[in-house]
Amino acid sequence: MSKLHLSRLTLRRDAKAVAPLIAVLNPDQPGARTSIDHRLLWTVMPSAEADGIAADPDGAAPRFLWRRDGDLSRYFVLGPKPADGSPFFDIETRPFAPDLSAGDRLAFQLRVNATVNRKVGTGPDGRALRRRCDVTMDLIRSEEEAATAPRPRARLRDALADVAARDWLSRQGAANGFTLTAVQVDSYTVEDVPRPRERPARFGVLDVQGLLDVTDPAAFLTRLALGFGRARAFGCGLMLIRRA
Repeated sequence: MSKLHLSRLTLRRDAKAVAPLIAVLNPDQPGARTSIDHRLLWTVMPSAEADGIAADPDGAAPRFLWRRDGDLSRYFVLGPKPADGSPFFDIETRPFAPDLSAGDRLAFQLRVNATVNRKVGTGPDGRALRRRCDVTMDLIRSEEEAATAPRPRARLRDALADVAARDWLSRQGAANGFTLTAVQVDSYTVEDVPRPRERPARFGVLDVQGLLDVTDPAAFLTRLALGFGRARAFGCGLMLIRRA
């Protein structure tokens, strides 16, 4: 695995190249803002972006992971060292090489599109048809099908997002070298990200924080570099950690 850097990028709102574009760079619609953020962050990627990052068993390795820091014009990026001389960002960066041991307890923050692979039918050839389903909506549908009386979906969502996130992260931990100690869901939202010549990408986003214990440092660090869940091009999957 090549050397990774954890970088903090702050938008230079008063710079000549940025100030006239503030309204364009910060649209009201969250999905449109995510799309613009993604394209803007590509401007700091070096030409040999993420060369040597291990292949992701669930698909192609991401060139970099990123997340927006709340509603601030600040971003965290995990990937290659950003290129110098950005007209858009002030950049702070350092090598990402946590010295972890089994038993270490870490606080974490994670914005994630968590999914589960469900059978949705059978094809003409008799093979199972499968689809990636958002874990929160998957649990909501299960509860609705089992319920004897209808319940407002908004109330179900608030009650079940925490359960869905905890169960999904527990499975991730078992496969990737950590166990959960505490989990709190700060929010669950659905984003529609516009794409040229395609339908918008729609996905659920869980904002989660909590505590975890490292059981296998090598496996955990590998997953940190690859990211968690899906929609990693759109600001999901980067887990931020610190000593608890």
